[in-house]
Formats: sequence, C-alpha cells, structure tokens
Amino acid sequence: MPFGGGLERLEARDPGLRAVRRSARVTLVACAGFYAARYGLGNHVAAIYALFGAIASGGMSFVPGMPRERARTLLMALPVAAALVTLGTVLGVHSWTAALGMLGVGFVVSFAGVGAPRIGGLAGGLQAFYILACFPPYAPATLGARLAGLATGMVLMAAAEVWLLPDFPPGRYADRLARAAALASGALRALVAEPRSPSDSPERLMAASEELRMSRVPDDGRPTSASARDRALCQGASYMRHLLAQTWQLAQDARDTPGIRDPAASRLLDASATACHGVALGLSGRGPAPSDAPYTAAAADFKAHRIRPPMWGANSAAVVRGGAIALDIAYTGALLVTAVRIVLGAPVSADATPPAERPGPFWYAGQPVLLLYARRLRAHLTPRSVYFQNAVRIALALAAGRLIVGVLDLSHGLWALLATITVMGTSAAGTRTALWPAFGGTLAGAVLAAVMLYSVGDHVVVYAVVLAPLYLLAFSAGPVLGMGWGQAFSTLAAVAAFGQLAPIGPGVAAVRFTDIVIGGVVGALVGLLAWPQGGVGELRRACSRLLDQGTRAVTEIVDTITGDGTAGDALVQARLAQVIAEATYVQYATERGAPDAEHPAETDFQAIMLAGDRTVTMGQTLVDHCPPGALAAWPRSATQLRDAAHHLRLTALSLTYDLRSGKPRPAPVEPPDRNVPTDHTVIADVCAASGGRAPDPLLYYAVDAAIWLASLQRVVTAVRPATEGRTAAPG
Repeated sequence: MPFGGGLERLEARDPGLRAVRRSARVTLVACAGFYAARYGLGNHVAAIYALFGAIASGGMSFVPGMPRERARTLLMALPVAAALVTLGTVLGVHSWTAALGMLGVGFVVSFAGVGAPRIGGLAGGLQAFYILACFPPYAPATLGARLAGLATGMVLMAAAEVWLLPDFPPGRYADRLARAAALASGALRALVAEPRSPSDSPERLMAASEELRMSRVPDDGRPTSASARDRALCQGASYMRHLLAQTWQLAQDARDTPGIRDPAASRLLDASATACHGVALGLSGRGPAPSDAPYTAAAADFKAHRIRPPMWGANSAAVVRGGAIALDIAYTGALLVTAVRIVLGAPVSADATPPAERPGPFWYAGQPVLLLYARRLRAHLTPRSVYFQNAVRIALALAAGRLIVGVLDLSHGLWALLATITVMGTSAAGTRTALWPAFGGTLAGAVLAAVMLYSVGDHVVVYAVVLAPLYLLAFSAGPVLGMGWGQAFSTLAAVAAFGQLAPIGPGVAAVRFTDIVIGGVVGALVGLLAWPQGGVGELRRACSRLLDQGTRAVTEIVDTITGDGTAGDALVQARLAQVIAEATYVQYATERGAPDAEHPAETDFQAIMLAGDRTVTMGQTLVDHCPPGALAAWPRSATQLRDAAHHLRLTALSLTYDLRSGKPRPAPVEPPDRNVPTDHTVIADVCAASGGRAPDPLLYYAVDAAIWLASLQRVVTAVRPATEGRTAAPG
C-alpha cells in the first residue's frame, strides 16, 4: 500500500494517532528494558522477559479506560502474570505437561474476561506470558531473572501509559447519553411552548438516537462490564432511544396535524423536559443526580384529568393521542432517571417487583461488583455462551499447538503459539480474514530477515540500532496498514532482538515462517471446527427468540384484555428470552471492530433489546391493571387492537426468519394508506364511543395499548435497513 499522503492520510487511517502513540510507548519501554538488562546487567534472560513484558502488556493487550485506569490495571495484573510465568516455567519440563497447562490457562484467562473488559483486553498478553515460559530451555533456576525482567517491563509500561505520550481520554458513553437527554429536553420544551411548530428538527432526534447504538461507539468506550454502572448505562440508553422516538412522533404530529394540546399533557411534557435536563446535568458532572419528583404530581394530575372532561370537538383524537404519548414519555423518563441514578451511585428505591414478575428492571441496583461478576460468570458457563465457546476454542487451539510443537521439536515453537493467538477470531470468517495476511506478511518478513542476517552477520551493533525502528513499525503498521504489514515488521524485529542474544543464521527466518504456518493452521482449523458462528451468530439466535416470544406475549395479552383469549405463560417466556438476549448483546458489544463484517450496520440489535424491554414492561402494566375481557364492551376497538397485534407478530416473524438465516433483507416500504389498524383509528373509535360524555376509564387502556403496539411496530420495522427513500423513527 502506498505511503504517500503525509500526516493527513495517516490521521485518516489512525484517528488521533492513537495507534502510533501506543506503538511509540511500547517500543520505547520494550527497548529500554531490553537494552538495560542485555547491555547494562548482561542478563539475557531478564532482557528477553523485559522486552516481552512490555510487548505482551502493551502491544498484545487492549485495555480500555483512561491512562491512569490502564496503568492501575497493568499493575494489578502483574501478580497474575508472575504466577503464569512461574507455572509455565514449572510445567515446561515436558511437552504434555506444558500442553495441559496451556489448556487450562487458555480457557481460564479467556473466560475470565466475561463481564470485565479490562481482563478480556489483557487475555492475549497473559496467555503470552505462560507461552513464553513453558518453552525450552527448561531452566527453573532462571525463574528469578524471568520474574525480574517481567516486572521491569510491566511496571515501565504502566508508567508509560500515564507519562509517555498518553492517549487522549476516550469519549464517555455517559456523555453521549447526556447530549441525547439535553436534546430531548429542548425538544420537549419546544413542544410545550408551541405545539404546532417545534424548534428542534426531528432529524436531530434521530441522529441522537443513532449515536447511542453500540456500533457507533469505539471499542474502548462501550459500557459492557458486569458492574451496575455499565448495566444502567446500557439500560438507560434503551430508555433514551424510546423517549427520543416518542418525542419524534409528537414532533411529527405537531407538524402534520394542527391541534391544541391538553394543558395536563403539556405539564407532563414539561416535567419530562425537566427530568431530562437533570439527567443531562448529572451525567455531565454539572449537577446532582436527577430526580423523578417532577413526574409524581404531573402524572397523577394527568391521569385524573384525562378521564374527567367529555371528549368532543374536531381535535379530540389528536388531544387524546398526544396525551397518551406524553404519558408514555413520562413513564419512560422515570425509568431513565432511575437508571442514571444508578450510574451516578445515587440511592434508588428498593425493587418492588412482585416475585412472580422478577427479575425487575433494576434488580442489580446496590449489588456488589464481585457478586454481579460472579453472576455473569455462572450465566455464561454453558456451551450456548459465546464467552464459553471462545474460551474453549482458544484453549483447544493453544494446547494442540503446544503439543504439536513439542512432538516436532521446533526450535522456535514460541512463534507458532503466538501465531495461533493472532489468527483466532470469534468466527470462521474472522479466522480466515486473519490467516492469509499473517502468512503473507510473515513470508515477506522472513525473506527480508534472511537477507538482513546474511548481510549483517554477527554485527550485534546493527541489530541494536534497528531494533527500535523495527518494533515501532511493527506495532503501528498493523493497525494502520493491515495485519500483513505488522507481521512482516514483527518478524524482522524478532530476528533483530534474538540476534543480540546469540549468534543466528539466515535459516532462522525459514524456521520462523514454518512456525507461523503451523500455528496459523492449528488456529484456523480449531476456529473453523468449533462453533464458527461467533458472537453475531449467537446474538441472532437470541434476538430471534426474543422477537418470537415477545410478540407471542403481545398477542396473548391483547387477546386476553379484549376478551378473546386467556393469559398464559407467554409473558414469563418473553422475560426469560429478554434476559438471555441482553446478556448475549453485551458479549457482542465487547468484540473488537465489526464482528458482522458483511453487514456491519444493517441490523439494529439494540432496537431489538428496546422492543423486548417495552414488551415486558408495558405488557405487565396492562396485565396488572386491565382485567381479562375489559375491552370486550367496545368490539370495534378490540378487533383493531387484535389486528394490530397480529400484524406486529407477522412483521416480527419475517425478521426472525432473516435473523436465523443470517441474510437480512430491507424492510418493505408500506404505503401510507395500508389497510392496517393503527393507534389513530383506535383513538378515533374511543372518541366516538364516548358520545360526547366522560369516557369509561377502561377505554384509556385501549388508547395506551394502541400507542404501545404502534411504538413496537415502528421499532421492529426499523430494525432492518431502511430502503431508499424510507425514513424510520429512532428506535
């Protein structure tokens, strides 16, 4: 790939020069430790472990967080790294003991990353410490030098994270949520001030909703840990997206349908705007934790007010619809406030969810981090978990590679296992993608290394001079230019390092290439044979089940309250499917890059999580407050609600098929005059049924159910990519 274009092209490929800065840190630390031990102390063992300690903890690890947080993580991982080096040194006596140890270490280190992104980011480096120590020569007497070199490399790397070309602080997901809350607050206030022409454009609301999608967030900025804070951030983002969607709907209605909003609904919207403003201030650190107090009086006033006045006049349907959406926004805002209070560590009310309806939405509030982490571990200790699948795949590949290297007695077998780690992806496609660049780059590097060894010979000073530039290119070329370039330069850098420890000949380049091929083939075979679908495949299955169980619950609830069915266990099954899907979605969000490379932005999985949450929460509300058959007295509205519920299920079943097949199709464009019941028609019937009198309070459950079904229909329809010319609401 051409190198022209200067700094602008480099910044285009490496925003903020993060990869270059990181490469410079790792190179300076690795070479400083190596030179000090090799030439200052004359200790070759300490030199190689100081070099490798920096490379494994800085170059092979991807620890998220602020510079000081990364430094603390490295220091806390030092005892674990020392234990792995010790274990590898002891078990390296035989190939079979080393392979068994590799099996255990590979699984435990990989699986420990569940619920802890920083541990997961260190997995490759920690495995590398055991790999280095378990290879010949078997020399337990050198354990002290090994540990000293390791500690030197890791401590220097931790210090460099803070003081040597530190990265710019990554953007916080909480800031995205704060910006969305501020925008929602402004839009709601604009709707209150002038219902007919809101100042904020609906397009801005859609853009803010899209910014909350995990696929729009950098890898190291995603809230994916098992902590209550990260759980609440993910949950709050779902509530925020629904609030934005309903605000968007009100803005569209204000443009399309002139009318006068109910004063009680306006007060409710104003309370929601106040709460969203508090959310924005609290998350941005400019104010205290938000409170749901603004909702209490406004919601009670609205619910009492909307059943008192008679419903008449040309604008009655628009008034009723606007009030129902305002109440939905208020309920969602109250949930958002609770989630944000958990994020900020503020106290929240005790979980009042009845035992039969648990887990409640905020069951994790106040739980210790270690307990939440243990729950996440237990939940994923199953072959259906992608965490478990990946840990088994990596453990099998590393153990097989170590056994093969021992049987073949490869002199530089270390590189075989490092190649295995490099090419192991979370899916067969990921493994294939990594395999060929690794082979091609290593072959090119091996050829250049052979030329270098033949030309330089035993002139150690030359290797010492070129070591730092080669490692700088090795660590920066991979992220910027591609894996092949990184492998080529790392091959040259490894030869330059070992050339300073002992005389080597041109044949070592061919040996390294052979090792890379063996390790890459082992990793590719295991990756292809053991659960090749990876995170996105498991997430598709979980989401298809959530859509299936969720829409079955919707039709069952609607059939029950309209007098055409009986309540069963559909809502319970939907709640269970929601828990499984949310856990799988969090795992998917931890994968680096775009796990679904063929369709990176087509399926809005977070919208499916939102649909599942809306199904369970609002469905339970209807079950609790609307008795079976309560709406049967209004057969026209009941029929339309049942038709809308079944239309939603048909839409979801089509999407479910696409998810299971892995071949998403664009959502069809439905004509505006489609013969499908909508919330508008139900509300018109409710207004007509009142006959100019104060309506029966139960009729408002028909309104709320219609708004619920309409919002779910929009969310499910927007999950798939929009066809050209179609604009979907944020959801």
